Amino acid sequence: MGPHGLVNGVPVLYTWHTQFARGMAVGAIRKSLKAIAKTAFASLLPREVFNHEADMNTLRELFRTYVRTVEIENHSYCNRTCSFCPNAQIDRHSGNTRMADTIYNKILRDLELIGYSQTLVWSRYHEPLADESIYDRIAEARKRLPQAYLKIISNGDYLNPYALERIQAAGLNRLAVDLYLPDGKERDPSAIRSGLEQFLTRTGLEIVRVSDYSFRCEGTKVNITVVIPFFTAANTCTRGGLVEVKELNQYQRTSPCFRPLDSVTVDYTGKCVLCCMVRSDSPHHQEAVLGDLNNPDYTLYHFYRDLAPARRSLLAPGPKLGVCKSCTWATCTSKMVWRPKAAALAARIPGFHSAFRSAVKRASRIRELEVS
Repeated sequence: MGPHGLVNGVPVLYTWHTQFARGMAVGAIRKSLKAIAKTAFASLLPREVFNHEADMNTLRELFRTYVRTVEIENHSYCNRTCSFCPNAQIDRHSGNTRMADTIYNKILRDLELIGYSQTLVWSRYHEPLADESIYDRIAEARKRLPQAYLKIISNGDYLNPYALERIQAAGLNRLAVDLYLPDGKERDPSAIRSGLEQFLTRTGLEIVRVSDYSFRCEGTKVNITVVIPFFTAANTCTRGGLVEVKELNQYQRTSPCFRPLDSVTVDYTGKCVLCCMVRSDSPHHQEAVLGDLNNPDYTLYHFYRDLAPARRSLLAPGPKLGVCKSCTWATCTSKMVWRPKAAALAARIPGFHSAFRSAVKRASRIRELEVS
């Protein structure tokens, strides 16, 4: 292999080791800069973000500025009962209940009212493609939310050429497929090869390898990726205490959490829950069920208002309680907390909050080429 460059006139061989080291260095710098920016962001959040009595106009503006993800369930059914998921204990398999049309229309109405342009995702504890209604509901969302980024997270079991044609016609932007292999076989080369072959045969798609266990699909206008998950004690979340992870029995979360700031989550029942880990059909999570869209006068904006106490506690320093106690999801440095005094000082600067909101909106632009 010949030299790939010159340094001070001397030929240098750039091996993959050199390129990898450079990539790691750039990645570390970017990660550090992102942490610094997020720490400043958390410190300077305006006081109204934590105000449980904010008026409706303020709530709509807060929602428009800070919410990046609205996560919903189209129905209750999931065809799998995975060991890492509470569906192994809570029945989502023997029946199916769709989200009521009135609830779904209310969600779209509220988002349409502010010209919502961030992510609307069908995920959580159901398999979105298992029910026929999903296609019409995607199409309705696309019609009413032309700027929104519509996404589904799926196990891929119901994906075939006809389903691909329908989600593309409906206007879906993104399909993230978690290709689950048998327990203990997640990193077995033959099992991976077999799982991918079955997926390609069933869908007619072609794939491009992104990394050892993630792939990008070609042959459709929808941005489709496939990831082969591997859940271990190191990366399995307790789902708010519903999944036992022995290594986390003594764990106490102290990390701040931004979920109640940048996302809202609604079950198929219309119940509004603290975050994507919480489910209203568990008796252990009732304290984290914060609202109900079945109430005619209750909207997504009322729900965002009712998340204010959670934002205050989860963006404060110290131990996290309740369903958050054992959560290891989206942990970050303890420095990323709200600092009321710093925020109050910043609020005195003319035009600061307007500039702050504009910066947040620019930073929240959708990453349409995301891989995972």
